Amino acid sequence: MSLRRLSRISIIACLLGLALLLIVGTNSLKQMQTKQEEILELIAIQGRIDALSVGSDAILVNQPHPALWTAFLGQARSMQQALSEMTERFPSARRASRNIDYLINALETATASAAEVTADTAQPTIPLRSRVIMNQVAGYGIALTGALEEVIIQHQAQVARDANWIAAVFAGAATVFSVFCLVGFGLLFKRINGPLQALSKAARRVEGGEYDVRVPVSGSDEFADVSRTFNHMLDQQGDMVEALSSALANSRALINSLPAHIALLDGEGKVVDVNDQWRHFGTSNENQDPDFGVGSNYLSVCRDVIGDCAEEAFEAADGLQSVLAGDRDSFALEYPCHSPDQPRWFRMMATRLTPDKETEGMLGAVVMHVDITERKLAEQELKLHAYQDPLTGLANRLGFIEAFARHTGQHGWNPEDTIVLLDIREMRNVNEAHGYHIGDRLLIELARRLEDRLWNRTLIGRLSGDQFIVLLPGGHASSPHDRLEKVTDIFHQPVQLSETVIEIAVDGGFTLLGEKERSAEVLLHEVEIALHENRGHDKGVFRLYDSEMYRRAQQRINLARELRQALEDDQFELHYQPKVDLATGTMIGCEALIRWMHPDRGLQMPGQFIPVAEQSQLIGPIGDWVLFQACRDLREWQAANLDLVRVSVNVSVDQFRPGDFPEKVREALEIHGIDPAALTLEITESVFSEESETLNRQLNDLHQLGVKLSLDDFGTGYSSLLYLQRYPFDEIKIDMGFVRGILDNAFNRNIVSMILGISQVLGADIVAEGVENAAVRDVLLELGCRIGQGYHYSMPLEVEDFRWLLEKHSRLPLTLHPDATSNSMTSGRSAQ
Repeated sequence: MSLRRLSRISIIACLLGLALLLIVGTNSLKQMQTKQEEILELIAIQGRIDALSVGSDAILVNQPHPALWTAFLGQARSMQQALSEMTERFPSARRASRNIDYLINALETATASAAEVTADTAQPTIPLRSRVIMNQVAGYGIALTGALEEVIIQHQAQVARDANWIAAVFAGAATVFSVFCLVGFGLLFKRINGPLQALSKAARRVEGGEYDVRVPVSGSDEFADVSRTFNHMLDQQGDMVEALSSALANSRALINSLPAHIALLDGEGKVVDVNDQWRHFGTSNENQDPDFGVGSNYLSVCRDVIGDCAEEAFEAADGLQSVLAGDRDSFALEYPCHSPDQPRWFRMMATRLTPDKETEGMLGAVVMHVDITERKLAEQELKLHAYQDPLTGLANRLGFIEAFARHTGQHGWNPEDTIVLLDIREMRNVNEAHGYHIGDRLLIELARRLEDRLWNRTLIGRLSGDQFIVLLPGGHASSPHDRLEKVTDIFHQPVQLSETVIEIAVDGGFTLLGEKERSAEVLLHEVEIALHENRGHDKGVFRLYDSEMYRRAQQRINLARELRQALEDDQFELHYQPKVDLATGTMIGCEALIRWMHPDRGLQMPGQFIPVAEQSQLIGPIGDWVLFQACRDLREWQAANLDLVRVSVNVSVDQFRPGDFPEKVREALEIHGIDPAALTLEITESVFSEESETLNRQLNDLHQLGVKLSLDDFGTGYSSLLYLQRYPFDEIKIDMGFVRGILDNAFNRNIVSMILGISQVLGADIVAEGVENAAVRDVLLELGCRIGQGYHYSMPLEVEDFRWLLEKHSRLPLTLHPDATSNSMTSGRSAQ
């Protein structure tokens, strides 16, 4: 039985005994109170009997009043009633009741005799018979009193017997209660005392260090569970001690296997213990002591160092001292410790130990030395790649900036120094013609030339694939012009690579340091602006940076920002220039030309913003806008039932770069419900500068879609017969530069004739641009050119004017003078 159940049974038994005591005591108290009330009642009856006896004597002596006699009789009958209720318990009560009857009868007889005497005699005398009766009455009263006293005595005896019985019962109940308590608590003591003493003894033995102690387990109560748990804990503790010992051994093995030299120091900096790596480091440095360093003071060793690493050693001693003093929890320092045969670096880390009561004042810190040589060498390698061009070995952009900072730090700011940015022309052509490996060898050779032929203190770097940056130090012996000529001569000399001889030319921009000091980043920005301004000029000409260039660069930046805003605010509009059948003047098509209605500067022509759009990568979004707007205008003309003409839209090379241009064209056609044959895409020859399979795929997809492809500005750029054969062009446009000189220049005439011949072979239409007068028209017709556009027929027209032209079905030009070189829609309308 469990202690909990035994305790509950004992408590319940004690409560039952206590309840029994309460019940017995309460009942006994009630009985005693009842007996006491009965005795008091008897005493009261006895008093009434005494009063009745006195009354009877008075009645015998005096003639009673009728009311007194009636009261006497009532009192007597009441007493008889009370005595009759006691007859079952006390037999003497019946005798006392009879004596009252005798007394009443005697008094009635005596009263009657007394009345007779009074009537016969004048003086009252008590006859003999009356005196006999009076004696009888007195005897009855005495007998009545005696009977009542006997009743009282019997009742008191009964009360005494009941009291003894009650006392015995109460004593028995108390005895039972005591037995229950003694038995219950005795069993509890027996069940608790033994296991408790066993546990206490076992705990004291464990406290004394005996871990093989076990507590005997008996029964299935709580103490048995506690004993089993105690024994299990001792078993676990034994396992834990064994595991801890094993863990300590493993930790020691782990610490010894760590690639770090670890030492344990006391509070004064003395080496208490070291790991195997620390010892191995000592033996590898010709120290055969197996306890290398143990017992020495780490702080003193660091402070006694002399030589190259003395400064780092002093710093390590100061940092460790602050850790041992509790001013900081840890300290770390990376320092070189080069060996005779190789460079080496270490990271020293000191960590403060938090002492407990047993180790207070004994342990101070753990010091680790980790070999970080590989990381340092890797960092040097990464830094080399971060600051050095991997192909030529020259400084890259970051390297040049850092080198410039070191240069000015060592030699100061020299206003006569010059920074030059050189850009190799047509490097792409070299790579395509000879291969990229030849192009790389060319760049390496040019880098070696710059290093070999320029002056000392010259900084040289390579910023990008075909750009070199050079800092030319100024001096009294040479002017900036002389220094630039020497650089130019380096690039003017042909480069021979094996059997290949390559001639090159460069564009250049330069800036003078001047009196105002600037950062290397600012100076590089200046020469980049100067180089940008120089592109397109004569070869070998270098442009000097000035503030006006910066202003123009800022204008380009502002213009690019305004172009983005123009796209958002829909500030662009399309004008349409007709394409005409030269023989009849019938309009057979038109070219969509973008215009920018600037909110402040008014109408802007393409030449004023398209170059900036191309540089700022906005030409793609602008070209997409032109495409969708031209399809939208076509849809409106179609809804108005106008005679539709084919609309030509100019496409930039930037629109082909993402690779999804055919999808955009298909989307524009489907949104506006336009027949693909009504759309012509004019592609300039510059698109072939990025000729690729992706470009070929997109052009073929467009051709299969059903739109017409037109090669614009043929003969002015990258085009070749190979491109004409490879790509499916439906139309070739002769550049206006050839058309305008066709009257005076036989070369232009021959070029136009040749292009016409090529178009016949390819089966493509020819469109002549720049037809300014009837004479040019006539020559083109003579050569066989059928289609043309130019101011002779019409200037580019706003949408409303071009729609009016469609509505009138008029032939062009709209003028009364055939030789006029221009017209306006206002005069044209009045002529109609």
